[in-house]
Amino acid sequence: MQISPAIDLSDNVRQQLTPKKRRLFIGITILASLLLAFIGLEIFLRIVKPVNLYALTGRILSPSPMRNWAVTDGFSAYRPKPGESGGKTINRHGFVSTPELPVSKPPDTVRILFLGESSTAGMGVNLKDADTWPWKTVERIRQKTGRKVDFINGAAGGYTTFESYGRFWSRLRFFDPDIVVVSHGWNELYYFDDPDSILSWRTLPDGSWSLDAPRARQARFAPSRLDPFLRWSQVLSRVRLETSRKMGGEYVSLGNRPIAPGFDHRGLEIFRTNLKLFREASGVLGARLLVAKQATLMVAGAAPEQRERCRVTPHAFSYDTHVEAFRGIYGVIGQEIPADSVVDLTPVSGRLDSFYDHIHPTPKGTTEIAEIMSDFLVPLVEERGAAVARR
Repeated sequence: MQISPAIDLSDNVRQQLTPKKRRLFIGITILASLLLAFIGLEIFLRIVKPVNLYALTGRILSPSPMRNWAVTDGFSAYRPKPGESGGKTINRHGFVSTPELPVSKPPDTVRILFLGESSTAGMGVNLKDADTWPWKTVERIRQKTGRKVDFINGAAGGYTTFESYGRFWSRLRFFDPDIVVVSHGWNELYYFDDPDSILSWRTLPDGSWSLDAPRARQARFAPSRLDPFLRWSQVLSRVRLETSRKMGGEYVSLGNRPIAPGFDHRGLEIFRTNLKLFREASGVLGARLLVAKQATLMVAGAAPEQRERCRVTPHAFSYDTHVEAFRGIYGVIGQEIPADSVVDLTPVSGRLDSFYDHIHPTPKGTTEIAEIMSDFLVPLVEERGAAVARR
C-alpha cells in the first residue's frame, strides 16, 4: 500500500515532463542501453577471441615463430631441430615424423626420401607422426612387399623447391636414398605474383637471414590513420576489419599488396628449372626421382563453402587464379618429368572431408594420398629391393 504513492509520484513526474524533456529522457535511456550493450560485447570479445589490430596490419615486430621448432641452415635457410614440437617428433638428424635411422643405409634396405612442404611434413595443421602420408605410405609398402624399407621425411613447413633442393644436395644425399619423392606446389606460389622477389628469397632487408631477427608480423589489412584510435576497442577493431574486408581491403601477408586477378607466368619457369635440378641431382646419385601432382582443396567450380575454407591472401591472387596456377604447375611437371615418374594425387583434390584448409590434409586425406602413393611405389620398391639383394 505504501508503494502506490511512489509509483503515482513517478507517473506524475513523467506526465509533467515537457515534450522536449521527454525526448531527452528517451534519448538518454537509449544511449545508456547502447553503452551497456557495447560494454557487455566488449567484455565478451576480450574474453572469447580478442584480435590485435596492429598485428593484422603488420605494425608489430616480433621474432619468427619458426624459432620454436627450427634452426637456421646455411644451405636450406632453416631445418627442423631435434626434439618435439606441437606433438610432432623430430629425430636427431632433423627429420620430422621420421623414426631414427643411421646415415649409412642398412643392407637389403630400400630407402625412400620424401621432400615437400607442410602438407608432406604434417605441419601447418599438426598431425601425429603416424598420421602423415609418408609414414602411412611406407607402412603400406612394407605390408604389400615384405621388403626392408626405411624412409626420411625431409619436408618442413614453409619449404619451397628452393629449400628442399638445398637440403637435398647439401645433406640428404649422404643418406643414399634409392627413391626421391618431390611434392611441391602451394608454397611455390609465394613468388608467382612477383618472380623478381626470388632474388632476395629468405633474406631480411639488410640481406642477412636469421630466425631471431625482429620482423613485421604478416599483415592482412593495409594500415589506417584511424587504427591508433580504434585499437583500444575489440568492438571497433572488428568493425574496422570487417568493413575493410567487405570493401576489398584485405591484403596479402608479404608486401601488403591487394589481391590480383592473375599471376606472373615467369614463376612457372622458375619452378621448371628447379625440377630439372632435382632430376639431374637424382641421376647423379643413382636415385629414382618421382614428382607428385600435389593434392589441394582448390579446384574449379568449387562451392562457396569450399572456397571460404581456402586462404588465398598469402599469394596475392584470387581463388580462381590459384586453380590456374596449380594447373600450370601440373603442366610443367608433365613436360619435364617422364609420365612413369609422375604420381597424380589430384584424385584427392576438392574433397572437403580430406582437407582442413586449402592444402593440409586430414588423417582421412593422408590415407587417401598414401593409397595412391604406395600403389605407385610398390613395383619400384620391388625392383630396387631385388637389385639391392643381387649386390
